[in-house]
Amino acid sequence: MSPILSAVVTKTSLNRSKQRTTVLKLTLIGFLALIILETQVHSGFDPVELSFHSVKENSNAQYYPNDAPISGTSLENDQSTKPYAISKSVKKEYERWHETVRKLSQMDQFPTNWTPDVNWKNHPTRRSKRFPSVDERIKYYMGKWHNSSIPMYGTQFDRDTYIQRQSTLQYQAFADILVNLYDLDRKQLYECYKNKKELQVFAPYCRDYIDIAILHAGGLANVIHFIGDALPSYMPEALLKYPMFAKVRPLCGEELDERGYVNSFCKNSQMVQPIILPLNRKRHYGTASQVPSNDTPWSKKIPKAIWRGKYESVDSAFIKHGSISGSPDMKYALVSTHLNSSLVDAKFSKHNDDAPEVMTAPYMDMKEQLKYRYIISIEGNDVSSGLKWMLLSNSVVLAPTFTWESWAMEGTLQPYVHYIPINEDMSNVEDMIYWAEQHPELTRLISERSTLFIFDLLFHPDAIRDERRVVQGIMEVYENNYGQSVTSSVNGNIGFISNEQAGRSQRFPGVEERVQYYMGKWHEHKVSISMKREDVVHLNSVVMANHVGKDSPFIASGYVLSQCAHANRTHIEYLRRLCSEALPYFDDRNTADLKSNSFKRLLKAKKSGGMKLALHSSWRSDGASSKESKRVLLDDSVKIITFGVTRQNKANLPIFSPWREAGDDLGIIIWPFNRRNILSTSRWIKVIDTDFAAKHAHAISTDGLKASTACMDASSIRDRIQNVLQYRYLLVQDDADCANIDLTWMLFSRSVLIMPKPRCESWVMETKLQPFVHYLPIEEDMSDVEEIVQWAERNLEHSRLVAERSTQYVHDLLFHPDAIRDQKLIMERIMDTYRRYYGG
Repeated sequence: MSPILSAVVTKTSLNRSKQRTTVLKLTLIGFLALIILETQVHSGFDPVELSFHSVKENSNAQYYPNDAPISGTSLENDQSTKPYAISKSVKKEYERWHETVRKLSQMDQFPTNWTPDVNWKNHPTRRSKRFPSVDERIKYYMGKWHNSSIPMYGTQFDRDTYIQRQSTLQYQAFADILVNLYDLDRKQLYECYKNKKELQVFAPYCRDYIDIAILHAGGLANVIHFIGDALPSYMPEALLKYPMFAKVRPLCGEELDERGYVNSFCKNSQMVQPIILPLNRKRHYGTASQVPSNDTPWSKKIPKAIWRGKYESVDSAFIKHGSISGSPDMKYALVSTHLNSSLVDAKFSKHNDDAPEVMTAPYMDMKEQLKYRYIISIEGNDVSSGLKWMLLSNSVVLAPTFTWESWAMEGTLQPYVHYIPINEDMSNVEDMIYWAEQHPELTRLISERSTLFIFDLLFHPDAIRDERRVVQGIMEVYENNYGQSVTSSVNGNIGFISNEQAGRSQRFPGVEERVQYYMGKWHEHKVSISMKREDVVHLNSVVMANHVGKDSPFIASGYVLSQCAHANRTHIEYLRRLCSEALPYFDDRNTADLKSNSFKRLLKAKKSGGMKLALHSSWRSDGASSKESKRVLLDDSVKIITFGVTRQNKANLPIFSPWREAGDDLGIIIWPFNRRNILSTSRWIKVIDTDFAAKHAHAISTDGLKASTACMDASSIRDRIQNVLQYRYLLVQDDADCANIDLTWMLFSRSVLIMPKPRCESWVMETKLQPFVHYLPIEEDMSDVEEIVQWAERNLEHSRLVAERSTQYVHDLLFHPDAIRDQKLIMERIMDTYRRYYGG
């Protein structure tokens, strides 16, 4: 048998000497057929049935060892269509980390033999009878996102979150809304946690987001999360349809609106309702572990209410009219109303220099406050950080109606059950203390219920196990709703693939290799040029600035691309689609909002040394800043793009284009401007393709089936593709301009491609395709077509393997779960490399 017939696919590498022979099996999740929304109808588009003569065994074939193993695992074991579940090994890793984070949060200091000091006759002895179950808590924390679904990956998600993703990459924890902070790398998140000096309030959030980094390692859905108190005051409309993880969520509802004060976030039409996670654990939950060693028995507590807190500026409306508009007003009302009270000791801590002297008192630690029978809790920027230790204690909590909820499920706390309610204007605090003193048994029962609630949440023997199960459950539901479920829905009928290599990384180019491939000579940074905006004012004389055309290079402008992308009579549909694909990566107007007001800290943040302020930023030249001083440009470099094939580049500048000629030295950076076209008919092949054995044993020319500027309805396109796929062999030629726009769906089909050596390169990486591995090679003049088809028919099993390998190649390129992440990462790295080398 000829060595040709023993060919097995090898991983394409820039270094051919390092090729490794491996075996195949296709684990396909989706199907590809290139979108052809506009197809030039050529006359005489009829199948060309070819007659065949003998094939020369020594044709332009690449030789492979004839004893290479061909074996693999059946697709029946493919997990992609099954509900996503976190593996046992990942759960073990998370369990080890969970123990670590409890120590870092000082929650392990809770006495192991401590039991609540309650009268058990008044309470269910079984925790399950008095506290929400794991499933109930998963639904509670996920809120409305528990039963919804939307893809949180892919082209549309990338477009909707472009600003947030780029801001996260460039400014990391300083970004306002984060997408995959540090790419959810647990080591980088831990480094962020250790960098407390520079990152301050961000550090503990980085530590607690390691939970997600571990549990979501095998997930496909991206993770949007928020660091800090409260929530973003503004969310882009495009982001509102996606879930976000955060520490807190506003409590809203008609029954809550009856009170005088309503959380301002509830009035916002763009309100965020995030999924809640146990974030900033040490501050919010770790302190509760100190209660048993610092508490005072109920009978020995001072029958007064205590409050200490930070002084903050109050709203002018409160000063004038006494109307409450936030927690600072509540705190001021509490202190000012009870300056001479015998039942309420409420003061601002003395370290607040701005507070009036008459309203201040020395700082009081937890142990001193626990000597009092009543402790007043008022929310701050969001939930009260001290509420958990107050509820766990033997004291009774007095609090206004809660307007925020967190991991402590404040929304389930009931007045007169877990706490004693007081008015937002603090007008009835003494009345409620008087009531409590008149009803000691009921008051004591309230204290016991609140103690049991926090004990069950944090310190019950089952609490640690349940917390892990809840977080794990959240991440499994999250992935099934926003990642894996969508992947499963486009899973294709690929049972015809009989063999698979060990893994995608062994058979397909990696991220860095592809970045080098697409960037070409510009990846080496051997050409010393600057594409900074202020350095390239001369470009107008080199390219057609602000003029969109198919074949002419032009300077990318967000305004011009936006105008081109909108439906109008100025540009044909084909160009409008390409302009749309260019946004937002080539929009020079993109700006990002940053969380920190500290200019110096931002300058020290990784990659932020070259940041440039947006036009409307109010940062002063001396580095001083205000809350409005957060808007920066994401990228101020100039980019030249063309939607066609560039034949010359006299200025020797980098040009972004969907194609370039193989071996091109004109400086083209390949960019997938037409990537949505390539993906959009992916489900068609599943339905319209024919099994390899059932196909007609003839070749058909595909020269008449190609996209152009003429319109054709989707049904006609589908019929034409289906007709072509009845044939076992597809004869492929490059388009006149360059690459064949139909090549991707042809490779993805069960037919065998017959074509000359590719002369053009695109996002498909045509020059990575290997003869007799991914296609059957022929001469440029196609004089040997009949011979190669006859050879293929004589060696039918290996022809089938060629079809399988080409399908596997496109699957790895576009539809493998890792392919979606890879494409985004590659595009981001190309832009980051370009910015650093030529725009920084």
